[in-house]
Amino acid sequence: MNLNKKSLLIVAHGSRKKVSNIEIHQLANNIAMRTNTFKVVEACFLEIAEPSIPQGIELCAKKGANEIVIMPYFLAAGRHVMEDIPSIVNNEKEKYPNINIRSLPYLGSSPVIVDILKTLAENDA
Repeated sequence: MNLNKKSLLIVAHGSRKKVSNIEIHQLANNIAMRTNTFKVVEACFLEIAEPSIPQGIELCAKKGANEIVIMPYFLAAGRHVMEDIPSIVNNEKEKYPNINIRSLPYLGSSPVIVDILKTLAENDA
């Protein structure tokens, strides 16, 4: 019996444009359909939109997560990535001592971004 209830929580900035926020939820749904690693995949937002990061963590916890992997969906290491998100996540960790909550590096720091951009540029050239 697999007791692993690993959750992925994608954290985006949040937008006043509803369609932009829906796009992030669709991304989470697409990942959920393609992964066997994560039993739950959710999206949340740093500001402007909901669910907030605390609400996203709570949602994963309510769905039985014993591990929540936070993925900052940001391209650059600005204040939000370096200060705001880690601060919020650290505060939330105290509320859930029985859940392993950890953050991945932000999207833009991944070496595969170079390949993605190169491929997109070359396919349109």
